[in-house]
This record gives sequence, C-alpha cells and structure tokens, in this order.
Amino acid sequence: MRGDAWTVAIDDPTTRKVADYWGGLVQEGVVDNKPMYTPEWNAALNDGTQVGWLSAVWAPGVLADNAASTKGRWKVAALPQWDPAKPATGNWGGSATSVTSQSKHRKQAAEFAAWLNTDPASVKALAATANVYPASLDATATALTAPPAFFAGQADFYAIAEASAKATNPFTYGPNVNVAYSAYSDAFGKAAQAKRAAAFTEALSTMQRTTVDDMKNTGFKLAG
Repeated sequence: MRGDAWTVAIDDPTTRKVADYWGGLVQEGVVDNKPMYTPEWNAALNDGTQVGWLSAVWAPGVLADNAASTKGRWKVAALPQWDPAKPATGNWGGSATSVTSQSKHRKQAAEFAAWLNTDPASVKALAATANVYPASLDATATALTAPPAFFAGQADFYAIAEASAKATNPFTYGPNVNVAYSAYSDAFGKAAQAKRAAAFTEALSTMQRTTVDDMKNTGFKLAG
C-alpha cells in the first residue's frame, strides 16, 4: 500500500518475464498443461510420465498419499534462479497456524499456536504428521534433523527447505484476494489449454483488470 491507497502490480515487467518463460515451456510441450490433483495427474506421478513437480515443503505428504510406490525415487532441489547471487522464491502456503477473531479462547489458542511452531518437540511432531514447515528457524535446526520418511535417503532435505525459506519474498494479500485468485485460476487455466506463450502474459492483464475493477466497485482507494 501507499498510505491509505492500494497498488496492484500483477501485470508488471517482472511477472511478465516469468509468465512468458513458463508459457514458452508449455507451448514447447516440455511442461504438462494439465491441472494437479486429478486422477490423470496421480497416474502420471506413478508411471513416470511426470518427472518433476514444483511444490512446497509439504509435497512429501501429497506424494506419499498419491504415489506411494515411488518412494525413494524423488529428490528435492532448489529452483533455478534468474540471478544466483540474489536467490528468491515464493510461499505456497500451508505452513501457517491462525487464530480467528471469532474464537472464544483467542489468547489460549494463540499461545498454543506459538508453542506448536516453536517448541522443538512439537515442531518435530508437526512436520512428521502434517508435512508443514514451522515458523521458528531456531526450532527447526534442532528438531528437523531427519528428512521426511518419503525422502528418507535425502539427508539435506530440510537444509534446502531452510535456504528456500530465507529467500522467500514477502507479499501482502489484497482485500479481494479471493477475486484475484479466481481470476488467476480461470485466466491461466485457459492459457494452459491454449498452449501459447502469449496467452500467459495476456492472462496477467486479465488478472490485473479483474482485480482492479473489483476493488474500485467495492470502494477501495487505489494509487496511480
């Protein structure tokens, strides 16, 4: 935000560079254009058709549930970088513990959430059962000394996760993030089906326009 006004930078040069890159790979046919978590996607994980998956630290749980027979055949790796000297990555979520304002025991719930994400014993249990990456780096250093069972042969699993966590760029959820995400799913879904690189950058324009129009219609102040 700029003061009391919102800025929306979905369709900017940096994001266009990323969209054009991935759109080019889809157009070339080296990246699958099918949605995740479908029977077809699960089959590709199991039969070797899909050889990689861009995901988060909770990926082992998904793979264990959907491609159990492939245990030991996967390896986590950091994403390639535009500039290796300035590594950057994003947060796919899944590792947050929240307390709603509607809770009847907010103070106690907040204390529990803090304990869950900072105590070494609870951090170890949380990672083992929920496949999430806790917020406390101090706790992870002492608790996450062994990789997830599905990646048992990769001793540096959590070292790679820690490096990625330190390179995560911050961001702010907009007041109508639900609208932005819906526009994203629709526009990029169509772009993937089209298999045209240009459709990916066009999808950014659609997202930007849809998000901004909705903010204006609901009374939010925008900068610029």
